[in-house]
Amino acid sequence: MAQPIGSAPHLLSLASLHDMLAQAKADFTSCCEHSQSLALQILPQARQHAEPKLLSETLHLLGRCEQVLQQTSEALLHLQEASQLAAPDTLGNILELMARCHADQQDASLAMQFWGKALQAAQPFDDRECFVQCFLGVGNLYFQHEHFNEALYYQSQAVDWAELSADADLQAQSQLHLAATLIKCQQFDLAEQLLFRTEDQLQLPARLSWLAEVNHYLGQLYQARGDDLRAEVFFQAAHDINQHTAYHWGQTQSLLSLGRLKIQQGASDAAEQLLTQALALAETHESNQQRLQIHRELSALYEQRGDFIRATMHHIGYHEYYQQQIRQHTRQNLAALSSRRLRQAEIKLRLLRSELEIRQLRQQRHQEQERLERLETAAYRDALTGVYNRRALDEQLPQLIQQLAEQNLPLCLLMIDFDHFKQVNDHYSHQIGDVVLQTGMQLLQAMIRDTDILARFGGEEFVLALPKIHAGQAMQIAERMRRKIADYPWNEVAAGLKVTISLGCAQWHQGMRPAELIQHADLGLYAAKNGGRNRVCLHEDRP
Repeated sequence: MAQPIGSAPHLLSLASLHDMLAQAKADFTSCCEHSQSLALQILPQARQHAEPKLLSETLHLLGRCEQVLQQTSEALLHLQEASQLAAPDTLGNILELMARCHADQQDASLAMQFWGKALQAAQPFDDRECFVQCFLGVGNLYFQHEHFNEALYYQSQAVDWAELSADADLQAQSQLHLAATLIKCQQFDLAEQLLFRTEDQLQLPARLSWLAEVNHYLGQLYQARGDDLRAEVFFQAAHDINQHTAYHWGQTQSLLSLGRLKIQQGASDAAEQLLTQALALAETHESNQQRLQIHRELSALYEQRGDFIRATMHHIGYHEYYQQQIRQHTRQNLAALSSRRLRQAEIKLRLLRSELEIRQLRQQRHQEQERLERLETAAYRDALTGVYNRRALDEQLPQLIQQLAEQNLPLCLLMIDFDHFKQVNDHYSHQIGDVVLQTGMQLLQAMIRDTDILARFGGEEFVLALPKIHAGQAMQIAERMRRKIADYPWNEVAAGLKVTISLGCAQWHQGMRPAELIQHADLGLYAAKNGGRNRVCLHEDRP
Protein backbone atom coordinates (compact mmCIF):
# COMPACT_ATOMS: atom_id res chain seq x y z
CA MET A 1 0.00 0.00 0.00
CA ALA A 2 1.42 3.38 -0.96
CA GLN A 3 2.44 5.75 1.83
CA PRO A 4 0.12 8.81 2.04
CA ILE A 5 1.62 12.06 0.78
CA GLY A 6 3.03 14.14 3.60
CA SER A 7 3.11 11.30 6.10
CA ALA A 8 6.27 10.58 8.12
CA PRO A 9 8.51 7.79 6.80
CA HIS A 10 8.26 4.44 8.51
CA LEU A 11 10.74 4.29 11.43
CA LEU A 12 13.32 1.59 10.76
CA SER A 13 14.86 -0.52 13.52
CA LEU A 14 18.29 0.34 14.89
CA ALA A 15 19.66 -2.88 13.37
CA SER A 16 18.38 -1.87 9.92
CA LEU A 17 19.86 1.60 10.25
CA HIS A 18 23.24 0.20 11.29
CA ASP A 19 23.12 -2.08 8.24
CA MET A 20 22.36 0.92 6.00
CA LEU A 21 25.21 2.86 7.60
CA ALA A 22 27.62 -0.03 7.01
CA GLN A 23 26.57 -0.05 3.33
CA ALA A 24 27.01 3.72 3.09
CA LYS A 25 30.54 3.43 4.53
CA ALA A 26 31.37 0.65 2.08
CA ASP A 27 30.14 2.79 -0.84
CA PHE A 28 32.12 5.87 0.20
CA THR A 29 35.31 5.04 -1.70
CA SER A 30 33.71 3.90 -4.95
CA CYS A 31 30.64 6.18 -5.06
CA CYS A 32 30.68 9.11 -2.69
CA GLU A 33 27.36 10.50 -3.98
CA HIS A 34 25.52 7.26 -3.20
CA SER A 35 27.14 7.16 0.23
CA GLN A 36 25.91 10.70 0.86
CA SER A 37 22.39 9.80 -0.30
CA LEU A 38 22.21 6.88 2.13
CA ALA A 39 23.56 8.99 4.99
CA LEU A 40 20.89 11.63 4.33
CA GLN A 41 18.21 8.91 4.51
CA ILE A 42 19.61 7.57 7.79
CA LEU A 43 20.07 10.96 9.51
CA PRO A 44 16.44 11.88 10.37
CA GLN A 45 15.72 8.36 11.64
CA ALA A 46 18.94 8.36 13.67
CA ARG A 47 17.75 11.61 15.29
CA GLN A 48 14.44 9.97 16.18
CA HIS A 49 16.16 6.98 17.79
CA ALA A 50 18.51 9.39 19.61
CA GLU A 51 21.32 6.83 19.81
CA PRO A 52 24.53 8.93 20.12
CA LYS A 53 26.82 6.38 18.38
CA LEU A 54 24.57 5.93 15.34
CA LEU A 55 23.90 9.66 15.05
CA SER A 56 27.58 10.60 15.45
CA GLU A 57 28.77 8.06 12.86
CA THR A 58 26.09 9.15 10.39
CA LEU A 59 27.00 12.82 10.79
CA HIS A 60 30.68 11.96 10.46
CA LEU A 61 30.12 10.01 7.24
CA LEU A 62 27.90 12.75 5.84
CA GLY A 63 30.61 15.30 6.63
CA ARG A 64 33.22 13.13 4.87
CA CYS A 65 31.05 12.94 1.75
CA GLU A 66 30.36 16.66 1.73
CA GLN A 67 34.03 17.51 2.19
CA VAL A 68 34.99 15.35 -0.81
CA LEU A 69 32.18 16.89 -2.86
CA GLN A 70 33.41 20.39 -1.89
CA GLN A 71 30.24 21.17 0.09
CA THR A 72 32.34 22.44 2.94
CA SER A 73 29.82 24.70 4.71
CA GLU A 74 27.35 21.82 5.11
CA ALA A 75 30.21 19.49 6.07
CA LEU A 76 31.34 21.76 8.90
CA LEU A 77 27.82 21.93 10.35
CA HIS A 78 27.45 18.16 10.38
CA LEU A 79 30.97 17.55 11.69
CA GLN A 80 30.53 20.09 14.50
CA GLU A 81 27.43 18.20 15.66
CA ALA A 82 29.23 14.87 15.28
CA SER A 83 32.15 16.10 17.43
CA GLN A 84 29.76 16.83 20.33
CA LEU A 85 28.42 13.24 20.27
CA ALA A 86 31.57 11.36 19.31
CA ALA A 87 33.32 8.74 21.42
CA PRO A 88 36.84 9.88 22.45
CA ASP A 89 38.54 7.40 20.11
CA THR A 90 36.79 8.87 17.04
CA LEU A 91 37.07 12.57 17.92
CA GLY A 92 40.51 12.97 16.34
CA ASN A 93 39.26 11.89 12.91
CA ILE A 94 36.31 14.28 13.08
CA LEU A 95 38.52 17.22 14.08
CA GLU A 96 40.97 16.34 11.28
CA LEU A 97 38.14 16.44 8.75
CA MET A 98 37.02 19.81 10.11
CA ALA A 99 40.58 21.06 9.61
CA ARG A 100 40.41 20.00 5.97
CA CYS A 101 37.13 21.87 5.53
CA HIS A 102 38.68 25.07 6.95
CA ALA A 103 41.64 24.58 4.61
CA ASP A 104 39.20 24.19 1.69
CA GLN A 105 37.65 27.50 2.74
CA GLN A 106 41.12 29.07 2.65
CA ASP A 107 41.14 29.66 6.43
CA ALA A 108 44.68 28.47 7.13
CA SER A 109 44.73 29.65 10.74
CA LEU A 110 41.64 27.67 11.75
CA ALA A 111 42.81 24.66 9.75
CA MET A 112 46.13 24.61 11.65
CA GLN A 113 44.33 24.89 14.98
CA PHE A 114 42.06 21.96 14.21
CA TRP A 115 44.92 19.76 13.00
CA GLY A 116 46.65 20.46 16.31
CA LYS A 117 43.49 19.53 18.23
CA ALA A 118 43.07 16.39 16.13
CA LEU A 119 46.62 15.21 16.84
CA GLN A 120 46.15 15.71 20.57
CA ALA A 121 42.81 13.89 20.56
CA ALA A 122 44.26 10.95 18.59
CA GLN A 123 47.44 10.47 20.65
CA PRO A 124 45.95 8.49 23.59
CA PHE A 125 44.56 5.94 21.11
CA ASP A 126 47.66 5.65 18.90
CA ASP A 127 45.40 6.46 15.93
CA ARG A 128 48.00 6.30 13.16
CA GLU A 129 45.50 6.95 10.38
CA CYS A 130 44.61 10.23 12.05
CA PHE A 131 48.31 11.11 12.45
CA VAL A 132 48.86 10.50 8.73
CA GLN A 133 45.88 12.59 7.67
CA CYS A 134 46.88 15.48 9.96
CA PHE A 135 50.45 15.60 8.69
CA LEU A 136 49.25 15.31 5.09
CA GLY A 137 46.81 18.16 5.67
CA VAL A 138 49.45 20.46 7.16
CA GLY A 139 51.91 19.49 4.42
CA ASN A 140 49.36 20.17 1.70
CA LEU A 141 48.59 23.58 3.16
CA TYR A 142 52.26 24.49 2.95
CA PHE A 143 52.34 23.04 -0.58
CA GLN A 144 49.46 25.26 -1.72
CA HIS A 145 51.38 28.30 -0.57
CA GLU A 146 54.61 27.10 -2.20
CA HIS A 147 56.48 26.47 1.06
CA PHE A 148 57.83 23.22 -0.35
CA ASN A 149 60.51 22.52 2.26
CA GLU A 150 57.93 22.66 5.04
CA ALA A 151 55.56 20.54 2.91
CA LEU A 152 58.28 17.90 2.50
CA TYR A 153 58.86 17.82 6.25
CA TYR A 154 55.23 17.12 7.15
CA GLN A 155 54.56 14.80 4.21
CA SER A 156 57.66 12.77 5.11
CA GLN A 157 56.26 12.38 8.63
CA ALA A 158 53.00 11.19 7.10
CA VAL A 159 54.88 8.59 5.02
CA ASP A 160 56.73 7.40 8.14
CA TRP A 161 53.52 6.95 10.12
CA ALA A 162 51.86 5.24 7.17
CA GLU A 163 54.73 2.74 7.07
CA LEU A 164 54.27 2.07 10.79
CA SER A 165 50.54 1.51 10.26
CA ALA A 166 51.14 -1.19 7.59
CA ASP A 167 48.02 0.14 5.82
CA ALA A 168 48.42 -0.03 2.02
CA ASP A 169 45.86 2.74 1.46
CA LEU A 170 47.58 5.14 3.84
CA GLN A 171 50.97 4.35 2.33
CA ALA A 172 49.73 5.01 -1.20
CA GLN A 173 47.97 8.23 -0.20
CA SER A 174 50.96 9.68 1.68
CA GLN A 175 53.37 8.70 -1.12
CA LEU A 176 51.16 10.45 -3.67
CA HIS A 177 51.35 13.75 -1.82
CA LEU A 178 55.07 13.44 -1.24
CA ALA A 179 55.61 12.73 -4.96
CA ALA A 180 53.76 15.94 -5.89
CA THR A 181 56.08 17.99 -3.68
CA LEU A 182 59.18 16.22 -4.99
CA ILE A 183 58.14 17.25 -8.51
CA LYS A 184 57.95 20.87 -7.37
CA CYS A 185 61.43 20.45 -5.85
CA GLN A 186 62.60 19.04 -9.23
CA GLN A 187 63.46 15.68 -7.68
CA PHE A 188 62.05 13.98 -10.79
CA ASP A 189 63.73 10.58 -10.56
CA LEU A 190 62.72 10.06 -6.94
CA ALA A 191 59.17 11.25 -7.64
CA GLU A 192 58.87 8.91 -10.63
CA GLN A 193 60.00 5.89 -8.57
CA LEU A 194 57.55 6.82 -5.81
CA LEU A 195 54.64 7.20 -8.24
CA PHE A 196 55.22 3.84 -9.93
CA ARG A 197 55.54 2.17 -6.52
CA THR A 198 52.30 3.82 -5.44
CA GLU A 199 50.55 2.60 -8.60
CA ASP A 200 51.57 -0.97 -7.73
CA GLN A 201 50.11 -0.57 -4.22
CA LEU A 202 46.72 0.83 -5.27
CA GLN A 203 43.70 -1.29 -4.41
CA LEU A 204 41.67 -1.12 -7.61
CA PRO A 205 38.96 -0.48 -8.65
CA ALA A 206 38.19 1.15 -5.28
CA ARG A 207 41.05 3.64 -5.65
CA LEU A 208 40.53 4.72 -9.25
CA SER A 209 40.56 8.38 -8.22
CA TRP A 210 44.06 7.87 -6.79
CA LEU A 211 45.14 6.23 -10.02
CA ALA A 212 44.00 9.42 -11.73
CA GLU A 213 46.26 11.39 -9.37
CA VAL A 214 49.21 9.12 -10.16
CA ASN A 215 48.66 9.78 -13.88
CA HIS A 216 48.24 13.51 -13.28
CA TYR A 217 51.51 13.79 -11.34
CA LEU A 218 53.32 11.72 -13.97
CA GLY A 219 51.99 14.17 -16.54
CA GLN A 220 53.40 17.08 -14.53
CA LEU A 221 56.71 15.25 -14.18
CA TYR A 222 57.13 14.61 -17.91
CA GLN A 223 55.99 18.12 -18.76
CA ALA A 224 58.68 19.49 -16.44
CA ARG A 225 61.22 17.25 -18.22
CA GLY A 226 60.09 18.65 -21.57
CA ASP A 227 58.47 15.41 -22.75
CA ASP A 228 55.15 16.93 -23.86
CA LEU A 229 53.99 13.82 -25.71
CA ARG A 230 54.12 11.58 -22.66
CA ALA A 231 52.79 14.38 -20.46
CA GLU A 232 49.65 14.68 -22.62
CA VAL A 233 49.11 10.90 -22.51
CA PHE A 234 49.18 10.89 -18.71
CA PHE A 235 47.03 14.04 -18.33
CA GLN A 236 44.44 12.56 -20.70
CA ALA A 237 44.46 9.26 -18.79
CA ALA A 238 43.88 11.18 -15.55
CA HIS A 239 40.99 13.08 -17.12
CA ASP A 240 39.37 9.90 -18.47
CA ILE A 241 39.51 8.23 -15.04
CA ASN A 242 38.12 11.34 -13.31
CA GLN A 243 35.25 11.43 -15.80
CA HIS A 244 34.53 7.77 -15.09
CA THR A 245 34.47 8.37 -11.33
CA ALA A 246 32.58 11.69 -11.68
CA TYR A 247 35.24 13.44 -9.59
CA HIS A 248 34.73 17.07 -10.61
CA TRP A 249 37.75 18.51 -8.81
CA GLY A 250 40.01 15.96 -10.49
CA GLN A 251 38.44 16.60 -13.89
CA THR A 252 38.97 20.33 -13.43
CA GLN A 253 42.62 19.84 -12.55
CA SER A 254 43.21 17.55 -15.55
CA LEU A 255 41.56 19.99 -17.95
CA LEU A 256 43.61 22.86 -16.50
CA SER A 257 46.84 20.89 -16.97
CA LEU A 258 45.91 19.89 -20.53
CA GLY A 259 45.05 23.53 -21.29
CA ARG A 260 48.42 24.72 -19.98
CA LEU A 261 50.15 22.08 -22.06
CA LYS A 262 48.33 23.21 -25.21
CA ILE A 263 49.33 26.83 -24.51
CA GLN A 264 52.92 25.69 -24.20
CA GLN A 265 52.58 23.86 -27.53
CA GLY A 266 51.05 26.94 -29.20
CA ALA A 267 47.65 25.26 -29.76
CA SER A 268 45.59 28.29 -28.72
CA ASP A 269 42.13 27.07 -29.82
CA ALA A 270 42.49 23.69 -28.10
CA ALA A 271 43.76 25.42 -24.95
CA GLU A 272 40.76 27.79 -24.93
CA GLN A 273 38.31 24.90 -25.23
CA LEU A 274 39.97 22.92 -22.42
CA LEU A 275 40.25 25.90 -20.05
CA THR A 276 36.64 26.94 -20.68
CA GLN A 277 35.49 23.42 -19.79
CA ALA A 278 37.66 23.55 -16.69
CA LEU A 279 36.13 26.85 -15.56
CA ALA A 280 32.59 25.53 -16.02
CA LEU A 281 33.43 22.51 -13.85
CA ALA A 282 35.20 24.66 -11.23
CA GLU A 283 31.98 26.62 -10.75
CA THR A 284 30.24 23.42 -9.57
CA HIS A 285 32.44 23.05 -6.46
CA GLU A 286 34.12 25.29 -3.92
CA SER A 287 37.69 25.62 -5.17
CA ASN A 288 38.72 29.25 -5.39
CA GLN A 289 42.31 28.21 -6.04
CA GLN A 290 41.34 26.38 -9.24
CA ARG A 291 39.13 29.26 -10.42
CA LEU A 292 41.96 31.72 -9.80
CA GLN A 293 44.41 29.63 -11.84
CA ILE A 294 41.98 29.11 -14.75
CA HIS A 295 41.08 32.81 -14.95
CA ARG A 296 44.80 33.66 -14.96
CA GLU A 297 45.50 31.24 -17.84
CA LEU A 298 42.51 32.46 -19.88
CA SER A 299 43.39 36.10 -19.29
CA ALA A 300 46.94 35.52 -20.56
CA LEU A 301 45.64 33.48 -23.52
CA TYR A 302 43.20 36.20 -24.70
CA GLU A 303 45.77 38.94 -24.13
CA GLN A 304 48.20 37.07 -26.39
CA ARG A 305 45.50 36.90 -29.08
CA GLY A 306 44.77 40.63 -28.77
CA ASP A 307 41.26 39.97 -27.38
CA PHE A 308 41.62 42.53 -24.60
CA ILE A 309 37.95 42.61 -23.61
CA ARG A 310 37.83 38.93 -22.69
CA ALA A 311 41.37 39.15 -21.28
CA THR A 312 40.18 41.93 -18.95
CA MET A 313 37.08 39.96 -17.91
CA HIS A 314 39.18 37.00 -16.87
CA HIS A 315 41.73 39.25 -15.22
CA ILE A 316 38.90 40.69 -13.13
CA GLY A 317 37.84 37.13 -12.23
CA TYR A 318 41.40 36.26 -11.29
CA HIS A 319 41.78 39.48 -9.27
CA GLU A 320 38.51 38.83 -7.39
CA TYR A 321 39.64 35.41 -6.15
CA TYR A 322 43.12 36.73 -5.44
CA GLN A 323 41.66 39.49 -3.24
CA GLN A 324 39.60 36.87 -1.38
CA GLN A 325 42.81 35.07 -0.57
CA ILE A 326 44.41 38.29 0.62
CA ARG A 327 41.39 39.08 2.83
CA GLN A 328 41.53 35.57 4.30
CA HIS A 329 45.27 35.95 5.06
CA THR A 330 46.29 32.99 2.95
CA ARG A 331 49.51 34.78 1.93
CA GLN A 332 50.70 35.18 5.51
CA ASN A 333 53.67 33.28 6.86
CA LEU A 334 52.29 29.82 7.61
CA ALA A 335 55.12 29.09 10.00
CA ALA A 336 53.51 31.62 12.36
CA LEU A 337 50.24 29.71 12.12
CA SER A 338 51.79 26.55 13.55
CA SER A 339 50.03 26.93 16.86
CA ARG A 340 51.47 25.89 20.21
CA ARG A 341 48.99 23.00 20.27
CA LEU A 342 50.34 21.71 16.95
CA ARG A 343 53.96 22.02 18.07
CA GLN A 344 53.24 20.24 21.37
CA ALA A 345 51.42 17.47 19.51
CA GLU A 346 54.38 17.12 17.12
CA ILE A 347 56.84 16.71 20.01
CA LYS A 348 54.68 14.04 21.65
CA LEU A 349 54.25 12.25 18.34
CA ARG A 350 58.00 12.20 17.73
CA LEU A 351 58.42 10.48 21.10
CA LEU A 352 55.56 8.11 20.34
CA ARG A 353 57.03 7.28 16.93
CA SER A 354 60.41 6.58 18.52
CA GLU A 355 58.76 4.21 20.99
CA LEU A 356 56.89 2.47 18.17
CA GLU A 357 60.05 2.16 16.08
CA ILE A 358 61.88 0.64 19.06
CA ARG A 359 58.96 -1.75 19.60
CA GLN A 360 59.00 -2.62 15.91
CA LEU A 361 62.76 -3.27 16.02
CA ARG A 362 62.30 -5.53 19.03
CA GLN A 363 59.58 -7.40 17.22
CA GLN A 364 61.82 -7.74 14.16
CA ARG A 365 64.65 -9.05 16.35
CA HIS A 366 62.25 -11.51 17.98
CA GLN A 367 61.06 -12.67 14.57
CA GLU A 368 64.68 -12.96 13.41
CA GLN A 369 65.53 -15.01 16.51
CA GLU A 370 62.59 -17.32 15.84
CA ARG A 371 63.71 -17.64 12.22
CA LEU A 372 67.24 -18.52 13.30
CA GLU A 373 65.89 -21.09 15.74
CA ARG A 374 63.82 -22.63 12.97
CA LEU A 375 66.86 -22.71 10.71
CA GLU A 376 68.91 -24.26 13.50
CA THR A 377 66.22 -26.87 14.06
CA ALA A 378 66.19 -27.67 10.36
CA ALA A 379 69.99 -27.87 10.26
CA TYR A 380 70.61 -29.91 13.41
CA ARG A 381 67.43 -31.88 14.05
CA ASP A 382 66.17 -35.05 12.41
CA ALA A 383 62.92 -34.16 10.65
CA LEU A 384 61.20 -37.47 11.50
CA THR A 385 62.06 -38.06 15.16
CA GLY A 386 63.05 -34.60 16.38
CA VAL A 387 66.34 -35.80 17.94
CA TYR A 388 69.71 -34.45 16.79
CA ASN A 389 70.93 -35.51 13.35
CA ARG A 390 74.32 -36.83 12.25
CA ARG A 391 75.61 -33.34 11.54
CA ALA A 392 74.87 -32.23 15.12
CA LEU A 393 76.55 -35.35 16.50
CA ASP A 394 79.67 -34.78 14.40
CA GLU A 395 79.93 -31.20 15.71
CA GLN A 396 78.99 -31.73 19.35
CA LEU A 397 80.70 -35.02 20.22
CA PRO A 398 84.30 -33.74 19.72
CA GLN A 399 83.49 -30.65 21.80
CA LEU A 400 82.00 -32.81 24.54
CA ILE A 401 85.04 -35.12 24.58
CA GLN A 402 87.44 -32.17 24.81
CA GLN A 403 85.47 -30.60 27.64
CA LEU A 404 85.32 -33.83 29.68
CA ALA A 405 88.99 -34.60 29.01
CA GLU A 406 90.00 -31.21 30.44
CA GLN A 407 87.96 -31.96 33.57
CA ASN A 408 89.10 -35.59 33.75
CA LEU A 409 85.49 -36.82 33.70
CA PRO A 410 84.08 -40.04 32.16
CA LEU A 411 81.95 -40.45 29.02
CA CYS A 412 80.04 -43.42 27.65
CA LEU A 413 78.38 -43.91 24.28
CA LEU A 414 75.43 -46.14 23.41
CA MET A 415 74.75 -47.34 19.87
CA ILE A 416 71.03 -48.23 19.55
CA ASP A 417 69.42 -50.24 16.75
CA PHE A 418 65.78 -51.25 16.22
CA ASP A 419 65.75 -55.02 15.70
CA HIS A 420 64.46 -56.46 12.38
CA PHE A 421 63.33 -52.97 11.33
CA LYS A 422 63.25 -53.91 7.65
CA GLN A 423 60.64 -56.54 8.44
CA VAL A 424 58.52 -53.91 10.20
CA ASN A 425 58.58 -51.75 7.07
CA ASP A 426 57.93 -54.68 4.74
CA HIS A 427 55.17 -56.28 6.80
CA TYR A 428 53.40 -53.24 8.29
CA SER A 429 54.35 -50.40 5.86
CA HIS A 430 56.89 -47.62 5.96
CA GLN A 431 54.33 -45.38 7.64
CA ILE A 432 54.16 -47.76 10.61
CA GLY A 433 57.96 -47.92 10.54
CA ASP A 434 58.08 -44.13 10.90
CA VAL A 435 55.67 -44.31 13.86
CA VAL A 436 57.91 -46.94 15.52
CA LEU A 437 60.97 -44.68 15.24
CA GLN A 438 59.07 -41.59 16.42
CA THR A 439 57.49 -43.39 19.38
CA GLY A 440 60.73 -45.13 20.31
CA MET A 441 62.64 -41.84 20.42
CA GLN A 442 59.90 -40.19 22.48
CA LEU A 443 60.21 -43.02 25.03
CA LEU A 444 64.02 -42.75 25.18
CA GLN A 445 64.08 -38.93 25.31
CA ALA A 446 61.86 -39.07 28.38
CA MET A 447 64.59 -41.14 30.12
CA ILE A 448 67.65 -38.97 29.44
CA ARG A 449 69.12 -35.78 30.93
CA ASP A 450 69.40 -32.36 29.27
CA THR A 451 73.17 -32.81 29.10
CA ASP A 452 72.91 -36.10 27.17
CA ILE A 453 73.09 -36.11 23.37
CA LEU A 454 70.64 -38.35 21.51
CA ALA A 455 71.14 -38.34 17.73
CA ARG A 456 70.02 -40.29 14.69
CA PHE A 457 73.11 -41.94 13.25
CA GLY A 458 71.45 -43.28 10.12
CA GLY A 459 68.37 -45.35 9.20
CA GLU A 460 67.17 -47.11 12.36
CA GLU A 461 70.46 -46.57 14.25
CA PHE A 462 70.77 -43.94 16.99
CA VAL A 463 73.59 -42.79 19.26
CA LEU A 464 73.33 -41.63 22.87
CA ALA A 465 76.28 -39.83 24.51
CA LEU A 466 76.21 -39.98 28.30
CA PRO A 467 78.68 -37.49 29.87
CA LYS A 468 79.96 -38.03 33.43
CA ILE A 469 78.75 -41.66 33.34
CA HIS A 470 80.93 -44.78 33.86
CA ALA A 471 80.41 -48.04 31.95
CA GLY A 472 78.50 -49.74 34.77
CA GLN A 473 75.98 -46.91 35.04
CA ALA A 474 75.70 -46.73 31.25
CA MET A 475 74.86 -50.43 31.07
CA GLN A 476 72.09 -49.95 33.66
CA ILE A 477 70.63 -47.04 31.66
CA ALA A 478 70.82 -49.10 28.46
CA GLU A 479 69.04 -52.03 30.11
CA ARG A 480 66.20 -49.78 31.31
CA MET A 481 65.85 -48.43 27.80
CA ARG A 482 65.77 -51.93 26.32
CA ARG A 483 62.97 -52.96 28.71
CA LYS A 484 61.06 -49.72 28.09
CA ILE A 485 60.92 -50.40 24.35
CA ALA A 486 60.17 -54.12 24.75
CA ASP A 487 57.35 -53.51 27.25
CA TYR A 488 55.60 -50.79 25.25
CA PRO A 489 52.13 -51.87 23.91
CA TRP A 490 53.12 -51.84 20.24
CA ASN A 491 50.02 -53.82 19.29
CA GLU A 492 48.10 -50.55 19.78
CA VAL A 493 50.14 -49.11 16.90
CA ALA A 494 49.50 -52.15 14.69
CA ALA A 495 47.97 -55.54 15.51
CA GLY A 496 50.66 -58.13 16.23
CA LEU A 497 53.49 -55.58 16.16
CA LYS A 498 56.44 -56.24 18.47
CA VAL A 499 59.47 -53.97 18.73
CA THR A 500 62.79 -54.48 20.49
CA ILE A 501 66.16 -52.75 20.40
CA SER A 502 69.76 -53.87 20.71
CA LEU A 503 72.34 -51.63 22.36
CA GLY A 504 76.11 -51.52 22.23
CA CYS A 505 78.03 -49.64 24.92
CA ALA A 506 81.57 -48.23 24.95
CA GLN A 507 83.51 -46.02 27.37
CA TRP A 508 85.84 -43.25 26.25
CA HIS A 509 89.50 -43.34 27.31
CA GLN A 510 92.18 -40.64 27.11
CA GLY A 511 93.49 -40.21 23.59
CA MET A 512 90.48 -41.88 21.95
CA ARG A 513 89.10 -39.96 18.97
CA PRO A 514 85.32 -39.54 18.43
CA ALA A 515 85.33 -41.95 15.47
CA GLU A 516 87.04 -44.62 17.60
CA LEU A 517 84.48 -44.24 20.39
CA ILE A 518 81.64 -44.65 17.89
CA GLN A 519 83.39 -47.67 16.39
CA HIS A 520 83.74 -49.33 19.81
CA ALA A 521 80.05 -48.76 20.59
CA ASP A 522 79.22 -50.21 17.18
CA LEU A 523 81.26 -53.32 18.03
CA GLY A 524 79.21 -53.68 21.21
CA LEU A 525 76.04 -53.41 19.11
CA TYR A 526 77.39 -56.04 16.70
CA ALA A 527 77.91 -58.37 19.67
CA ALA A 528 74.35 -57.76 20.92
CA LYS A 529 72.90 -58.61 17.50
CA ASN A 530 75.02 -61.74 17.18
CA GLY A 531 73.91 -62.74 20.67
CA GLY A 532 70.28 -62.87 19.62
CA ARG A 533 69.20 -59.16 19.68
CA ASN A 534 67.02 -57.43 22.30
CA ARG A 535 70.03 -57.19 24.60
CA VAL A 536 72.86 -54.86 25.74
CA CYS A 537 76.57 -55.58 25.23
CA LEU A 538 79.62 -53.64 26.43
CA HIS A 539 82.70 -53.49 24.23
CA GLU A 540 85.70 -53.39 26.55
CA ASP A 541 88.93 -52.36 24.90
CA ARG A 542 91.23 -50.73 27.45
CA PRO A 543 94.34 -49.00 26.13
